[in-house]
Amino acid sequence: MSVYINEVFSAPVFHAVLKDPQGEELAVGSASIHLQNLAEDEEGYIEFTSEFVPLYPLGTSLEIYRLYGRREVHRFAGQVYLSDTNLIRLVKVQDEPLPSALDVCCTDVAFPASVTVPSNEIVTVGLFRKKKLKDPDVFPAVMTAMTQSQVEVLIETDREFSEAEKMILTVSEPPLFQEVVISVRKAFTYGSRSSCLCAIESESDAAYAKRMQYLKEHQQSHPRVFSTEDET
Repeated sequence: MSVYINEVFSAPVFHAVLKDPQGEELAVGSASIHLQNLAEDEEGYIEFTSEFVPLYPLGTSLEIYRLYGRREVHRFAGQVYLSDTNLIRLVKVQDEPLPSALDVCCTDVAFPASVTVPSNEIVTVGLFRKKKLKDPDVFPAVMTAMTQSQVEVLIETDREFSEAEKMILTVSEPPLFQEVVISVRKAFTYGSRSSCLCAIESESDAAYAKRMQYLKEHQQSHPRVFSTEDET
């Protein structure tokens, strides 16, 4: 299932903005998707709610944009079926993910990986008691999600990771990451595993281009929310 990083793609309610087809903002509020119920012969629709929503005649074309932070990531265009002072329902909905969603839109993946965590600890070794940095820790891991600028990694260790801590990620298959520096944004440890949401700090231009191509292909192949039911 596709997700926005740390947010379920099909969340029942999400932040949204209502606009007319010319792009004029009409209201900011929340929206919810209701897919077609074949058992009850009910048409799919999207509802927008806010403290105040302008009234529109039935059949008026309007658009709802899903927000991720302040970013518009998904567009839903439809016709007014129900309108009152704090709710609008659109039917005959057509939708599309927007290019800006590449930064936050990702998918569940299961890419075998390894994570190398540099150490700041000084150790003494050898006959002459020479001091050096302790060898880095290397942990097996699985990359579970990816966006344009972030990755989510499940690491086989009960070690707790701190915010902004840097580590090196390698994914051999598919070869999207080779010793890429990432830094922890959020981390959760449960049992013998740690799940880390990380920002991508640095990578080569070639690696970036390859990863962007993967994301674009995935987004193009992901079925739109409402077109799926129209095509079945």
